[in-house]
Amino acid sequence: MNKIIITLILTVISFAVQAQSVKGEILISEKSTTDIKLRTDKAVDLYATFREQKSPIVFRFKGTDIPLNEEKKEVVEFVFTTILKKDGKVVKKQKREPMPFFPGDMLMPVETFDFISLLSDNGKNSRDKVSKMEPGKYEIVLEAKPVNIKGQITSASFRFGIE
Repeated sequence: MNKIIITLILTVISFAVQAQSVKGEILISEKSTTDIKLRTDKAVDLYATFREQKSPIVFRFKGTDIPLNEEKKEVVEFVFTTILKKDGKVVKKQKREPMPFFPGDMLMPVETFDFISLLSDNGKNSRDKVSKMEPGKYEIVLEAKPVNIKGQITSASFRFGIE
């Protein structure tokens, strides 16, 4: 009887270990944390840094036993969260609706995380000062969480200052 119980427990554990899961990371310039130097106090200058691939954002993940879609491809949905910190305090946090991705490495457009709009929308700028950021030390944290599947994606962050 004990052998049967032990066998059942080991079987359940082996299925749990092989359950659907993902593991991955977000990187900026191939690092999880980086500093960025800006030429101006405009959020569009930061946008240009990413658009011109001076600081590329890469999202990479692998999966185990990911269910196949109707086209027989592995697809996982992720919720992307952007956290904006200014002078060490969280000032804004934004989540996107779930987005589907295939396992592997993907170059991510800056628009995936919406931090340019978060930085531009300070409620104080007139039309002639669109995208102007207030002085301070900024940190942007980029996160991805899988939907309906276990796993972890290591977040990335970058810092910059405005004088």
